Amino acid sequence: MASLYELTGEMLELMDWLNDPETDPEAIADTLEGLQFELEKKAEGYCKVIRQFEADAQMYKAEAAIFAQKQATAESNAKRMKEALKKAMVATGHENGMDAGLFKLKIAGNGGKKPLKITGLVPDEFITMKPEANNEAIRAYLDEHPECVWAHYEERGTHLSIK
Repeated sequence: MASLYELTGEMLELMDWLNDPETDPEAIADTLEGLQFELEKKAEGYCKVIRQFEADAQMYKAEAAIFAQKQATAESNAKRMKEALKKAMVATGHENGMDAGLFKLKIAGNGGKKPLKITGLVPDEFITMKPEANNEAIRAYLDEHPECVWAHYEERGTHLSIK
């Protein structure tokens, strides 16, 4: 069976033949019927593969959620165990370190910026705001002022619907 690209080319070539007065109309009809059948079969195959890809994508999405939960659980367990080990070291006077077989443990200070906690009303000079366009207000304005030069509607795109 020909590829979708080849079938499309053959269909376009057949459309050109329709404009040729010397071409036998019956031959065009037979060829068109055969190409149409092949195109429908090819489209059916494409749709089957598309549906499988869509199903795979949904499965991967579900698996990603499961693995994200497993990741969060593992990270939480590791953090909880580290805190318990740290508390035990502090309680037993091992803040400066201890040997643990294959591992050497030491309680170290955190680096980076000092933690900041805001406990009251922050003065305006320390407040930043990000300007953001109000798209719904702009749409309403465009509906009333189609001659607007600083914004316009674009054409909607298209998509393939498979039922």
